[in-house]
Amino acid sequence: MSTKPMLQLALDYIALPPAMAMAHIIKNEVDIIEIGTPLCKAEGMRAVAAIRALCPDNLILADVKTPDVGALEAKIAFDAGANWMTLIGCAPLITVKEAVGEAASRENCAALVELTGIRDIMERVAEWRGVGVQRVVYHRGWDEGNVGGRLWGDADLQLIRDLSEAGMKVSVAGGLNLEVLERFNGVPVSVFVIGRAIRETPDPAATARLYREAIAKLS
Repeated sequence: MSTKPMLQLALDYIALPPAMAMAHIIKNEVDIIEIGTPLCKAEGMRAVAAIRALCPDNLILADVKTPDVGALEAKIAFDAGANWMTLIGCAPLITVKEAVGEAASRENCAALVELTGIRDIMERVAEWRGVGVQRVVYHRGWDEGNVGGRLWGDADLQLIRDLSEAGMKVSVAGGLNLEVLERFNGVPVSVFVIGRAIRETPDPAATARLYREAIAKLS
């Protein structure tokens, strides 16, 4: 990979105060701060605005997983201070196109397609690329991992390679820890998204530094 992957912290809270406290602790140790879907739903875009004010130097992602009204939901997220927002992969192509168009009208903004639950990913890539999508999120979902017991496997890694070869920058999320991270050596990941493995440690900033070091060692 020509550049090292970025590190993203997922703020998967359902209340703003603990999310802000964590963002304050971690902001100098990560590249991207994600306002997770639960927090977006519980607190709305005021969570995005609050984290943006607290973390002016970080990229901010609003994980809204938009299914419809792409341009408007993208505008709402960007107006609140997000740099990136997400669309759910089953969203109609016109919805994706509208969100991408809104992102293109702004500096340093992007609309990402979230691939959770999409079974025909590689069949859809050309469509998404055709309307300007440059980034996707390959996500092992919470229920898949914590209820269904799904682990990261060779098929996942190959699909990430295929997505990269198709021109996509891939964010990887879900159940990542330092041991799992080693499996991604040689896999073209753009962003590693870490949540509990950083947040739920005694010293999240120090833990984030360990992840940065591990990412720096990946080839």
